[in-house]
Amino acid sequence: MTLKRPYIIAGVWCVLGLIYSGQSFFYSLSVGREYLWQRSFFHSFVFCLEWALLTPLVLRLTERFRLDADTFLRNILIHVLLGFTIAFAQHTLYTYITTYVDNGFVLDRSFMQLLPSLVGYVEYGVLMYWSIVFVHHAVGYYRRYQGEQQTAAALRSQLAEAQLQSLKMQLQPHFLFNTLNAISVLVKKEPALAQTMIVRLSDCLRMTLERGTTNEVTLEQELEFLNAYLSIEQVRFGDRLTVSMSIADEALPQYVPTFILQPLAENSIRHGIAKRSGEGTIHIVAAVRSGMLMLEVQDGAARRRKTAGVVEGFGVGLANTQQRLQQLYGTGATFTFAENEKNGHTVTIGIPLNVHGS
Repeated sequence: MTLKRPYIIAGVWCVLGLIYSGQSFFYSLSVGREYLWQRSFFHSFVFCLEWALLTPLVLRLTERFRLDADTFLRNILIHVLLGFTIAFAQHTLYTYITTYVDNGFVLDRSFMQLLPSLVGYVEYGVLMYWSIVFVHHAVGYYRRYQGEQQTAAALRSQLAEAQLQSLKMQLQPHFLFNTLNAISVLVKKEPALAQTMIVRLSDCLRMTLERGTTNEVTLEQELEFLNAYLSIEQVRFGDRLTVSMSIADEALPQYVPTFILQPLAENSIRHGIAKRSGEGTIHIVAAVRSGMLMLEVQDGAARRRKTAGVVEGFGVGLANTQQRLQQLYGTGATFTFAENEKNGHTVTIGIPLNVHGS
């Protein structure tokens, strides 16, 4: 919408005309003068019609001699001269028309006789001129402000998207290289297991490509990818790794960041199981509590770490997970990492429900 559209200009001046007529009515009441509504409406109509016709000209002059230009002082002086000239011409025409009609279509006074009245009331027209100038500048500033805000928002969105994609690109090669390294170890010792891992790795890569640049998927889709990854690790560790899940039905359709669980599970296997002898467990929990989707990845081991009291395992995967949660949900998401009673760690994530930023 722009002030230069005719229907906006006509609408504004029609409203002002009604206001002027109302002012005339109440003034007549206050001084006890008879109110001639036909005369009042005619005077208001002529005045507002003239300014409605002059408004496009004033708007063009305002654009030509902007007050925010480098030549500010020069343009101020130009507007002073233009304002007085246009206001004087408008009021002269207004006075001739209204006087002619009020006197029964007879013009009984010369220009010199009308000159004192013209000069005496010209400041009202100057006020109208400057009102148009300032309103035009105010609307222009507001539009530019809106445009800058939209541009800034778009840039922030693009930056956040780029950062998310960067974090995802860091996670995917990390998982891929670890898996390929495990396959290379099994190729000579247990080729059948290596072949099984390759097939399951291809399933993981297929799902990765299908998701493309999607930032969020349902928990059900995320668990599908997680199961494909864990099946690879179970081939690698055999009976040493036990995986269990407790997933609430209402949690499955909720949206979560893509690849949010795999790096947590990988971190648990790498630091909670691979570095220790004996059996290890991973337990995945998903539930809806207090308007949040709560996800937990717990790892446990049969034996304690040699060095007690040192919290290990906060690597690239967990750091990237924290950053992705912050990028997608700001302060709405929660993330905790702590030791548990099963000789391992528990990572707990809280994600606001019904938030889908893809």
